[in-house]
Amino acid sequence: MQKQPIRALVVASVPEGKASVQMFLGELKNLFRSASMSMDIVGIAYNKRTAIQQLKQAQPDFLLIDLMLPGMRSIEIISLASATQPGIRILALTPGDPPHDRVIMAAQAGALGFISKDVHPKEVFTAAKTVLRGDHYLPLEETFDVLQQAAPELIVSVKEKRAQFVQALLAAIPLVGITAAFTEYLWREYWGQIGVRVVDLGVDASSRVAEFLIALLVLLGVFGPVLFINTWRGAIINWINQHPRHGNTFANGKNKGRVLFLLESWIGWFIAAAVVLTVTIPLQVTGGKILTVFLGAVIGVVLLANFVAMDDVLPVFLKLPKDKIKQTNIILGGLILLLMFVLSAEVFLRGPDLRPDGLHGIIAPRVLDLSARPVMIHDLNEKLKPLGALYLGGNADLYVLYDPFKKTVRFVPVGSSRVEFVDKHE
Repeated sequence: MQKQPIRALVVASVPEGKASVQMFLGELKNLFRSASMSMDIVGIAYNKRTAIQQLKQAQPDFLLIDLMLPGMRSIEIISLASATQPGIRILALTPGDPPHDRVIMAAQAGALGFISKDVHPKEVFTAAKTVLRGDHYLPLEETFDVLQQAAPELIVSVKEKRAQFVQALLAAIPLVGITAAFTEYLWREYWGQIGVRVVDLGVDASSRVAEFLIALLVLLGVFGPVLFINTWRGAIINWINQHPRHGNTFANGKNKGRVLFLLESWIGWFIAAAVVLTVTIPLQVTGGKILTVFLGAVIGVVLLANFVAMDDVLPVFLKLPKDKIKQTNIILGGLILLLMFVLSAEVFLRGPDLRPDGLHGIIAPRVLDLSARPVMIHDLNEKLKPLGALYLGGNADLYVLYDPFKKTVRFVPVGSSRVEFVDKHE
């Protein structure tokens, strides 16, 4: 039985004239006929509007399109054709010196190949047959020229990514200033509720920003590794599939399938998250704060590299999936906003919780580096009895003390007193 004819739609620009296009298509049809193939030209369009109409009406199998329509109209037509008719085969026609940007965008939009319209119709016929089989047609010399032309732009792109990375790091400077102002404000509000000014404590409240930033790094160090669990699971699955001998040793027969299923399921994610947090949380609680802060700083830089698309410099196990970067950004932003909200709520709603054994609180004492230690104040002149109180701080002249029983603040001269730290007041 004779095969159905190939239904071809041609989109052409007309600097050479419509007669030249008709002559070229006539030669191309003759070449198909001589190869015992039949091609019907179901439409010829010279602009975007007509091309879209004929795409919808004629439903062609093959699209031969000139890339030099004004603007990006050729790319838009290719994108529409490949999106609405997945089975269509697309071949792009270019000038003798193909513009690299349009060739690359055409390939991205769905074209399977390109060929110069200055060549003999026989070469176009060869390219068309290749594309109709579903294969790619990329003429060697022209493709090499396209790559050479695109290379400088890729270099610029890499430089731009590095510049973005540096700019993102520099953006942390005003962020530090904003955080310092916010932290100072919380300090003033916190101690102001019991009538103490931060200047009385001999502390520059803006310096507390260091503690706040450390708290953020600790947060990243403890919970940041959880963000890379999907990356690690994918790496393990790929390793098992690519190394069947070792994979079978790791998990034989049915067990291998169960392991892979567990790795790919949400249950596997929760198990991995539990394992990670079992390591990071005790590390922080048992005094590994320096290591946790260092880990948080590393994770912060790695996340920044992923966000500005510089993940090509990272090892595979530190790359985030492209479709997860936005989600990760939202999660991190949400955690930081949640920390700020809880901290502000504790400062304004609860205020200082001062007890005989010191200062209590949820996160404010740790994040803002607040303290109130039980002490006994001895009068060096022995005119007054020892005084039990909480030491809040002081300056060069006065100790700032808080009586947890009478709920009052006292100021004691430094020169006439001696401070003795104790565990708790009875």
